[in-house]
Amino acid sequence: MAEKEITNEKTAKHIWNNALQRSFQPFSWGLDFSSVKTIENGTAFHVKAAWVHIQYMMQVDLFKVTIIPDDKQKNQIVCERLILSRLVPTIDDAVKHGSISEKSVCSITGIRSERIAV
Repeated sequence: MAEKEITNEKTAKHIWNNALQRSFQPFSWGLDFSSVKTIENGTAFHVKAAWVHIQYMMQVDLFKVTIIPDDKQKNQIVCERLILSRLVPTIDDAVKHGSISEKSVCSITGIRSERIAV
C-alpha cells in the first residue's frame, strides 16, 4: 500500500472512531454501511438521498463536509473549517433539513443569531 493510501485510511478511521461512532445520530440518517469508503484525506458514505464526504484539511487542522444529493438538480452543501466535534451535528442538520439551518451556521461560526428591527 502506498504511503498516501495509508494516510487516507488512518484519517478515515480517525473520523469514524472519534466522531461518527460516538453518536447514535448516524443511524437516523439511513446510513448505508456497505457504501462506506476511504477517500483522499477522509471518508465517504451514502445516507438517505445523498453522499457525505468528510475530509481532513491538514493545513488548518480542521474538517470539510460535502453533502452531494442524489438528485443532481439540488445543490450540494459544503461546510469547511469544522472541528471534529461539529461533524455529526452539521451532517445531522443537513440530512434532516436538506440544508444547513441558520441556527446551525451560527453555532458553528460563533455568530450571534439575534435579529434587530431597523
